Order: sequence, then C-alpha cells, then structure tokens
Amino acid sequence: MIEQAIDRAVAGTDQRIRAIGQYRKRLRQPVEFAVAHVIALVDALPASIEISPRAFGVDPLLRTFFVSTDHLREVLGSFKTLRNYLTDLTDPLPEQIFGLLSMDMEERKGFGMELVGDSLRRDVLQVTVNFSHHRYLGPTSDEMDTRRELKKRAFDFLIEKALERIARERSKRRELDHQWHLLQQKLNTMKAGNWGLDLMLTDHEQQHSDIATLEAEIEAIERELGQFHTDHLGLEESLASVVDTLSHPAAWLASREIRLHLDPMGIKIQDLSTASCKGIVLTEIFSGTGERRIVLLGHIARTDIPEPANIWQEAKRYL
Repeated sequence: MIEQAIDRAVAGTDQRIRAIGQYRKRLRQPVEFAVAHVIALVDALPASIEISPRAFGVDPLLRTFFVSTDHLREVLGSFKTLRNYLTDLTDPLPEQIFGLLSMDMEERKGFGMELVGDSLRRDVLQVTVNFSHHRYLGPTSDEMDTRRELKKRAFDFLIEKALERIARERSKRRELDHQWHLLQQKLNTMKAGNWGLDLMLTDHEQQHSDIATLEAEIEAIERELGQFHTDHLGLEESLASVVDTLSHPAAWLASREIRLHLDPMGIKIQDLSTASCKGIVLTEIFSGTGERRIVLLGHIARTDIPEPANIWQEAKRYL
C-alpha cells in the first residue's frame, strides 16, 4: 500500500521527481505519515446513520441539517453522485447506498424575539445556524467500502495541496521577476528625472526618500530571486514540497467536534440553564487553507431516492 501511495504522490505532483536518486526512500516516511493520518481520520468518523424521511422525525442531526422532510427529499434527488453510481452499476442494485454527507455551516447574527417566562422580549441578538450546499461523496453498497474510498480521497487531497505548493512557488518566482523589472524601470526613470509632473510637485528630499525605498524593495526582490537557480522550479524543490506537505498531514486536513444547542428554529441557545433541548455533536473536516465542511456518514435507501424531474411533464403542467 505504501509503495502504491508513493507512486500516486509522484504521479499527482511532479513526475520528473522519478529522476532523483532514492526518491522512493525519501518519500517513504512522509507517505507513511500521510497514510496513517488519513486512515485515522476516516476511522474516527461515527458509524453511519439512516438518512431518510422516516428517520427525520427521530434523529436530531437530520432535523438540524434539513428544514423539513420535503427539503430532505429535494436534497436526495439533487445528488448526481448517487444517480451516476446507480447508473454505472452492472451488478444488482443495492438496497442501501452508503456515503459521506457534507454541508456548509453558516452562522448569521440578527435580532429577533425571545420568550422569557411569561414576557416576550423583542430585539434580542440571536445567532441562527444554517446548513446548505449538501453533497454526497463516495457512494458504495457497503460502509467499509465507502470508508476506503474516503481514505483515497483524503490522501489525494494532500497530494493536491503539495501540487498547489509547487505551482505557487513557480508562480511566485515569475511574479518576483516581473516585479523586479517594473521597479527597476521605475527607478531608472526617476533617476533620469523623467517623472512628469510628479518631479515638479515633489520636493528634493522626498525624491530621495522614494528612490531609497525603491532601491530597498529591489534589493529584497533580488535576494529572494537569488535563492532560485533558474526560473523553473527544480526537481529537488518539487520533491521538498511533496515531502513537507505529506510529513505534516494534520496541518492540511484534520477534523474536530462541534457541540451545538439549537432550538427548533435553528437558533443557538445561549442560556443552557433554561434550555430543555439536548445538545448535538457535529463533525467538521477542515483544511489549513480555509476549507471547512460538516460531514456525516450515512446510508440512503434506494427507494428513498426521488425520480428525476421530467422537464416535459413539468412544462405541460405549468402550461
């Protein structure tokens, strides 16, 4: 598995790395770190739950993620991954499809009303929690198969981050080179005194200050450019980006628990001493680059997946 993961890491980033001697040896430990991390990350997900209109009334998580049973059916019908999975199957269709439900969580502040005892308070600052952009990843007919698929996707995510670092370094070098030429041109123009009306409207001391600032900026860019041998990222730099990314997988992909107390309207309950509802525990997957999603491992009955809308029938009914 580690050997295959090494091949996948190289193929997904800079395949020229294969020209470096002992590249497999240098990648082995970082890949082992990354593989162990994604395995632990996915294995830590709670057991799958039923996602259905029937379970909506009894499962507090489903009532949190969906507004109503109609909303739940609408979301299930929008999952293209489910339909593509069932369409591509050659075996008998499974009764249950396992996968990872993921959503965006958004908190909005606003003013509303709150009942305190027998009195109704107005203009109370409230925080409403909404869930949107539902997705369903890794559909399979078995929970273990789905977990294996999610581990592959998590490892590929780390590879993508390594590739982004390589691309960013290349882009940074081109940007620095371009900026150096622009600043050098500006400095030469200022030294030649050909600076239009700005030269007339600026005192002598300020001119020297501007030139000194420009010279300092150019020297800083030259020092940074001097760290690179060519305009193209070398193989060692590419390998170093892959090694560093896979050596610190938790910095790029991790999970955490979020505990919430919400009323039936999705409003955060601030005073837990007066709250009668039970708290819920959410699992959030987040990245060091800012991506974050709430996830839930679940299974959906094939019979609960709505049929796709018939455009002609909808148009006929409308007309």
